[in-house]
Amino acid sequence: MEHRCLECGEAAAEPRLKYCENCGAKMPEFKPPPLVETEGAEDGGGAVSKARVPKKSTYTGPKWLEHVPAHSPTVLGVILHLLALGLSILPTLAGPGPFWSFVMVLGVLPVVAREYRLGNEPNPLVDWVPESFSSPSVVAAYASLSVALVLPMLEFSIQPLLWIGGTLLVMLDQWYKVFAHPEGVAPLFEPRQLIRGQRVLALAGIAVCLLSALIFTWVVEGEVAQATYRTAAERVRAGELRPAVDSVYGGAGGLKLTGMEIPFGSTVEVGLLAILVMLMLKPEVDRPVWLRFVPAGVTVISLAWVLVNMGMKVGPILFLAGLLPVGLVSAMQAIGRDDLLPADDSAEPPPPDPGYEGMDGPTEDGYPPEYVHSPPEDEDMRG
Repeated sequence: MEHRCLECGEAAAEPRLKYCENCGAKMPEFKPPPLVETEGAEDGGGAVSKARVPKKSTYTGPKWLEHVPAHSPTVLGVILHLLALGLSILPTLAGPGPFWSFVMVLGVLPVVAREYRLGNEPNPLVDWVPESFSSPSVVAAYASLSVALVLPMLEFSIQPLLWIGGTLLVMLDQWYKVFAHPEGVAPLFEPRQLIRGQRVLALAGIAVCLLSALIFTWVVEGEVAQATYRTAAERVRAGELRPAVDSVYGGAGGLKLTGMEIPFGSTVEVGLLAILVMLMLKPEVDRPVWLRFVPAGVTVISLAWVLVNMGMKVGPILFLAGLLPVGLVSAMQAIGRDDLLPADDSAEPPPPDPGYEGMDGPTEDGYPPEYVHSPPEDEDMRG
């Protein structure tokens, strides 16, 4: 719509001019057209203008979750886990190893798919995941594994902060969904089982093993061997221009590695924590027969691992000392001598001896009634 002067009718070159350029009269006030127009309304030129109405968000939850996928703290925690695993590719940063990294990445799909389904939000990237793969037990296993892998991630960098932050978000969000729920997994366990009976030995032993693998040195890569004295002629015959070690101390140099940093360290750590989880099962919980052999299998694998990496270092020696009570408890579990499990009352009592049928029960002395009488008189005792 053109902006014209009311006096001379001249069209203004600029609609915001206050005075007419032709006659100098005051121009009428310019009113811009409305920004929102109904669809299908036609202007003077016959063009159809469409309504541009901004879409209002219907989200009413916390502000910090407004732009998070599925508005879920669990999804935010999973994103932090993926960032930490991505940084673990760098050789200078710690990590859980290729196997457990693959397991955690694989577990992202069912966890995220479950959160989208709970929020009733479709997402073609995870909608193809079957609901059976997104069961509460799978989510609980992912959350528990993220807690177990905190130890291999510990170091002075931003990576453990990302992993611990993601683990806290996942655990706090899923605690009332899959753990403390009446049909969750938490009612199946009782942590006080670890301080009862012989199980306290396993708790103490596993604590020693984890501390030795986390703190103390196991292997020194690039360590120079201890020097031995050789004469100059012997070094010339061996083709050496210099002694093997210039330092009088020997064994200097090298990169110190803890038990968590050597191969299969994370696997052994997860296995030892799995033993504690199995020992926390309540006695009345039904369990398969093969489950009692799992602690013994983990102990054998841990023993083989420490023997392969055995050296005159504090770490492996302390780990081996802590593994001894764990092996004792695992052996007792394997042979079915758990002192906290209820005795097997399914066996029927033995049938009574047919020779005593029809007789009264035993007396207070434990003998049948027919044997409780005065001793026979001896003929020589008769007077």
